Amino acid sequence: MHWLLSLFVLAFSLVLPWQAFAHDFWVNAFHEVATQQVAAQIGYGHGFPAPEAIAADRLHIFKSLRLLSSEGATEMRQKGESYAYELATELKKGSYLVLGDYTPTFWSKNAAGWKQANRTQMPDASYCEEAVMSAKTILNVGDSTATELVTQAAGQPLEIVPQVNPASVQPGEAFPVQVLYEGKPVKTAELTATFEGFSGKESKAFYGRTDLNGMIDIIPLKAGYWLAKVQHTVPYTTDTRVCDEIVAVATLSFHIGEQE
Repeated sequence: MHWLLSLFVLAFSLVLPWQAFAHDFWVNAFHEVATQQVAAQIGYGHGFPAPEAIAADRLHIFKSLRLLSSEGATEMRQKGESYAYELATELKKGSYLVLGDYTPTFWSKNAAGWKQANRTQMPDASYCEEAVMSAKTILNVGDSTATELVTQAAGQPLEIVPQVNPASVQPGEAFPVQVLYEGKPVKTAELTATFEGFSGKESKAFYGRTDLNGMIDIIPLKAGYWLAKVQHTVPYTTDTRVCDEIVAVATLSFHIGEQE
């Protein structure tokens, strides 16, 4: 069934109703053995996996990237392009996570368009949302297929949590993940996935919905670098005079086949 669903999406280029103004947010990470450096990038745009310059008025939204190991999280240092980060560290064989976080930000829309504002700042807004975005990637070092860290929740507001290390998944096999919001499973959430080089900016290589436990099997049909994305919307209950909804988006980037 998953095969048929994925092929349907490939053939008919299903387009999901993501907010029209939104950018995708993901993380790329590389381990440079010769220099004992971890290099990472914030991806923010529509051209996965190539990073783009981040607009000056949005730079403040992004927190520093973090490398997560069994010993805890280490903040990486921004260097060079605004999206580029690095960390000098010797990584042993194993599996790590690199985490990216987007500071919760109000976006409102009126006749003039979208602006970083809530309803008190834009009284004529027709709609307001608080955008909450999270991104993470799996960094396998030394052909690792370890699961201990990879399969644990990292504590991001909305996140896609692998149930196995994708390094152990072959093309066409199931890659099970669970979607959590504030630590709880998100049922019937729409999840899409695409891979580097897939044609069409709006079409996706995989589409499905989580079950009642927030679980879904992603079926990566080919080897390569993949990006999975999920969105979850809840009412803004703190004060409806301030905003209408919280729109949370999470991505997970991962390799199927040989890690680059």
